[in-house]
Amino acid sequence: PDTPLSPQPVPNLTFCAQNLAGRQLVAWAQVEDETNVPALWLFTRTGVPNYATIPLLSPKVALNIKPATDTPVTVSGDHVDSAFEASKVKVGESITLTISTKACDGTPEGNAPFVIRRKDAENRQGVVNNANPVRVGDTELTTTQTEYRGVTDANGNATVVVTQKEGPGVKTPLVVSSVNFPALTAETAVIFTTITSPDSDKASMYGHMIESATATLNGITYTFTRPKLAAEASGADKSVVDTNETWALFTWSGADNHCDILPDAEQLVQMRHEHSTLETWTGWPVAGDAEYWSSTKNQLSGYHAAVHMNSASVVRAADSDTLLVSCVDKAQPAAHPQITLSPQGPYKAQVGESIDLTMTVVDRDTQKPLPYRYMELFIDPAKNRKGEHQDAWDNLRVTVDSEGMSASSPEHYTGVTDVNGQAHLTLKHNSGLGVETPIRIVMPDDEGGNVELSFSVIFTVVTSPDVDGANMWGHMRGVVDAGNLYKRPLLAVEASHKDGQFSENNEEWATFNSVASATAQCGVGQVPDQSSLAHLYSEHAGGQMESEHGWPTEDYFIAADSDASGTVHVNLENGDSGKFTDTPNYLTCSANEMVAVLDVYFNDDPVIKNADAKVGEQVKMNIHSRNALNGMAIGNTDFTITMANGRRRDGLTTGFTDTSNGEMQFDDVGYVAGQVYHGITDANGDATIILTQKKGVGLLTPLNIAPVDSLISTPVSRSVKFTVATSPDTPAAKMWGHMADTITVGDWTFERPKLAGEVSNPLRTQDESNET
Repeated sequence: PDTPLSPQPVPNLTFCAQNLAGRQLVAWAQVEDETNVPALWLFTRTGVPNYATIPLLSPKVALNIKPATDTPVTVSGDHVDSAFEASKVKVGESITLTISTKACDGTPEGNAPFVIRRKDAENRQGVVNNANPVRVGDTELTTTQTEYRGVTDANGNATVVVTQKEGPGVKTPLVVSSVNFPALTAETAVIFTTITSPDSDKASMYGHMIESATATLNGITYTFTRPKLAAEASGADKSVVDTNETWALFTWSGADNHCDILPDAEQLVQMRHEHSTLETWTGWPVAGDAEYWSSTKNQLSGYHAAVHMNSASVVRAADSDTLLVSCVDKAQPAAHPQITLSPQGPYKAQVGESIDLTMTVVDRDTQKPLPYRYMELFIDPAKNRKGEHQDAWDNLRVTVDSEGMSASSPEHYTGVTDVNGQAHLTLKHNSGLGVETPIRIVMPDDEGGNVELSFSVIFTVVTSPDVDGANMWGHMRGVVDAGNLYKRPLLAVEASHKDGQFSENNEEWATFNSVASATAQCGVGQVPDQSSLAHLYSEHAGGQMESEHGWPTEDYFIAADSDASGTVHVNLENGDSGKFTDTPNYLTCSANEMVAVLDVYFNDDPVIKNADAKVGEQVKMNIHSRNALNGMAIGNTDFTITMANGRRRDGLTTGFTDTSNGEMQFDDVGYVAGQVYHGITDANGDATIILTQKKGVGLLTPLNIAPVDSLISTPVSRSVKFTVATSPDTPAAKMWGHMADTITVGDWTFERPKLAGEVSNPLRTQDESNET
């Protein structure tokens, strides 16, 4: 070689100490004056002759230096991976280095100080990445100049632990050198792999991401493959960078082509649930919302369901969106949907109100819920109480409101069930005329057929009474209170002494031309006089008799006042009055007989109209029956209590797991939504019922209490709320709860865990006891 050593050997150290043992060197003179030829004087301690003088001219002299008996400084690590020529463990684990120092004759060199420094760390593709560098012992090698210092023991050995707690997945060369003889060095390399990178030569980082993950759903184990890196996948539509790796993204059709079997939403959700803890985390990409494609069809054409792997929520995604993809080894077994509604029918409400139904879909054979199932809902032509249909009603159909459901036309809706295989349906008919509407829920099974559930809803109008002879379905009250009680007008088919009939608001009403026929219908003394009818109007002026009570008002109402000049009649629409002779009039009869109404309160306190208690505690319901006219108690009054579906904190009747079906105990007898409790007050008009909910999940349960035989049958609305210890009392909770905000143990005070809705951008969420 023509390049001189740097630094040059020094005479006061052995070749071994200068790391030159075993080397072949070349020496030549550096001539400054050609006239005075320099000489090389060589001297050796052994052999004869033991010295010589060699003139140094242009010739070069080879020097073969004797090798050392052993390597003066050595370093080795455990967990060696020969393929990478390095010690390799996972991030968070440790590598133990063993350092040995020996003299040139091979004997141990004890108590020898040494230093360890690093070179630039590189990822799997050779790109420098010095983020979160390794730590040797207690020293983080922040830069390539940072040194860890140690000393070997008396035998010339030392061990030191290397870690990289949050390493990005890189290979770090480590150089060990002697403090006393810096030229003596040894080198090794360490790799700390990351779970967020696969062990692939296409990966940017060194990783140990699992290639597949399993999840068990309904007793069947499914195997999911990890998403592909962009460099591994063919046919990818886009890519996304997540934790130093570039992952393939696909449109839905691309995902369907990429996988032999694309998992459905339920499979993906189960996989996420089983790998949501630190111990089971897969490390698979979760960039952004971490949306993965599923095979589950959405109610809208051109959309499918996607699963957020951060939250396990299922969302609608356009087929043109580019998302991550994991394939599965097999599809779920063919399902045969079985559809039920809660509460059970018949379903009847007033126009302007709503009918809330919970649709539950399970597999017919296994009775397991079927979440994320596509369904269609058809609003068929309506008919009146007599079974007749009019085409004009087709433009005034029942409407359906449900999360995740949309209308393609007024008579056709599509949607999907939720995570529990349910859908909350809110049915309204604000433009209804008192008709019955047939509705069909149609859901495809997995063998090419359809499953159908048919039911009907009735929305009643105030302008029709609830009697068989009515044309329309109605809820006109039997009496109106205006100090005195007045019975509603009679339909023509109900009246036995009518003189004629008149059509108004789709009904045929009986008319009376004389006090005699009116008295024959009402009974003696039961036809109101002019002052009574005038008072009735004054209490319900301005058209309220029709708008609030539904009475027909296009004609006058006959009064009991009559003389030779004619009979008095009163207009209940505008209060006008006058006399007539032999002309048709509507009729109302007096109803001042005893009429029962109910006072309902809780825990012996008339102020408490709605009760709160903890699950397992008791609530006393007090019921008192009295006369609506004079307030006197009425004993032995029959009444009913009807339960509605329990509601969570946001008012929904779905979106939670309740193995008890919301059962509430009335005097230790269980009732669920739609069932009716029958009771009777005592001789003093009083009744008490002890309410409990032994297995509640934190629901508010509406109750309707009504007298059975009273003409004033408007139910009293009350509610009972049973709270659970597993939910905090905060608007962010799903269920009604009483979890303590803090717990004190000795001198320590602990705050409860936070709900996902109480913090911003949580890294991960966990569902437990109906809360997230």
